[in-house]
Amino acid sequence: MSAASTMSADHPNESPLRLGPFAVRVEAQASEAFGRATGGRAGRIPFTFPVRWLAHPEVRAAAARMIGNAKWIPIHESQSFDVRRRLETAIDYRMRIEMWREAKPPRLNLRAEVATDADELCVAMEMVLRIVSDERSAAQ
Repeated sequence: MSAASTMSADHPNESPLRLGPFAVRVEAQASEAFGRATGGRAGRIPFTFPVRWLAHPEVRAAAARMIGNAKWIPIHESQSFDVRRRLETAIDYRMRIEMWREAKPPRLNLRAEVATDADELCVAMEMVLRIVSDERSAAQ
């Protein structure tokens, strides 16, 4: 991302895992379905829509590697969005992610930026997932 990037190295751990850039796009049908499911206004892309992109297979695989072999359940603790420029449908964007783990309490943190191909920042978002042991899985 650009020098105006909101991503930084001010994490509690040594260095975050950096992923991307990933090509992402808002398709009208997906946006409308997401809006209906979340109570959004018809005809507008919900500002929280980019959270869907954090489920990218490479992001999920990286999270699993960070957690290790333990049986766990990610519990959504918090998320924030800083929308600098509204997203539009059928436009290609680039998303970069920083991910790091905290030990106490056990958390997985994600910080992402979505920008245009011209490197204009559109959305900066953060998500914190609490890592909870899934004792049922371990007992089975």
